[in-house]
Amino acid sequence: MQERLIEIIVFLLGEFSRDENNENYLDLSKELISKGYSENEINLAYSWIFNHLQSGKEKSKEEFEYIADSNRLLHDLEKIIISSEAYGYLLQMRYLGLLSDFDLEVVIERAIALGTSDISLDDIKTIAASLIFNSDSNYNFEGYFYHMGTNTIH
Repeated sequence: MQERLIEIIVFLLGEFSRDENNENYLDLSKELISKGYSENEINLAYSWIFNHLQSGKEKSKEEFEYIADSNRLLHDLEKIIISSEAYGYLLQMRYLGLLSDFDLEVVIERAIALGTSDISLDDIKTIAASLIFNSDSNYNFEGYFYHMGTNTIH
């Protein structure tokens, strides 16, 4: 379920970044519904985005940032394990502001720690979602909880 929310959030942030003046959220919601997402998932994603954008994230003293306009390149081992599609999606999440530079490193580190020989796009979505929606992190749902198997938001 969290992976689906990540997909919606990435889609919405991508749309917001393309046209900042377009505030026709109804059209975006209709497009997401046509892609198979539920209204509750869409509403939860909107809510998370607006709460996240308002709260702003404070960096901990452990965090760092890359120099502006720099790109994180994968090490040879990372290139072998992480698919290009998965890495592209990870960079997209970083570009859209879902992940900080520090978060990007954490996701890559967790992916490598899985110990598999192939990290897919779904694996990256799962790892990123666990980081972004983890209640112990600075990114949290601020009380939102989605019951698996229902469309109820509590």
